[in-house]
Amino acid sequence: MSTQAINSIRRILSIFQTSEGEVRPHFIVTGPSGSGKSHTIACLADELDIHMLEINAAALTKEGTAGNSLSKALAPLTQLGNRLVICFVDEFDKLFISGNTNSALAHETTNGVQNEFLKVLEGSASVFGDYGKYINIKTDNVLFIFAGAFNGEENIDLDRLREFGIKTEFLGRVGLAYGLEKVSLVEMKNILENSKLLANYLELVPEAKEKHVVSSIMKVLTDNYENNTIGVRMINTLIHQYFIDGGLQEKAVKKTTFQKTLALK
Repeated sequence: MSTQAINSIRRILSIFQTSEGEVRPHFIVTGPSGSGKSHTIACLADELDIHMLEINAAALTKEGTAGNSLSKALAPLTQLGNRLVICFVDEFDKLFISGNTNSALAHETTNGVQNEFLKVLEGSASVFGDYGKYINIKTDNVLFIFAGAFNGEENIDLDRLREFGIKTEFLGRVGLAYGLEKVSLVEMKNILENSKLLANYLELVPEAKEKHVVSSIMKVLTDNYENNTIGVRMINTLIHQYFIDGGLQEKAVKKTTFQKTLALK
């Protein structure tokens, strides 16, 4: 990972917390699949004891269109009162369909979602409440973080984000961007050894030896490092497999946990 980027992000979250939400430097996190974008934010939020709400932008639809609109995705905010909240918007890049001129409806929908985010960033939102009624809530205690792979490009700046299709008005409100690199094996081992999920399993299955579990999982991660495009999420998957299946079977691991890649003809 990029140490400088992580330090900057930690600084932003600290400012947000210390100012009690008065200062909200919304930002964008880029990086290839497997760079630990959501994991990094989740760990920092946990470290600072800030509640985190995660929504998937790829699943969002324009208000009035069937599906999961932004007003529905933000509904959990009604249960959090005046607590400080980090809203992590994953797969934000999926809202942009650069080069696709065959789907006017898709473009209208994703463009509409971006416009709805503009309103929310101003400090208020209309969210889906009980019995299908809409409730107006304040979002001035929410820090928004938008994350995406953006084709795995490196050193993405605001000009490049604009080329992807992000509105100038949006970047005027979310004007910071940080890029993360693919998580190294050393970092993965550190994450694995400090995993709460692993600790829970070891408590449930006392006969399992932590050193052997870590060694087995790290061997799989090492052997498949180049093909692992899911990154940190694979650690939990492998932990579950180890304890549920009584070990890691090579064929099962390859079949269920690592994405295949294709070469151009």
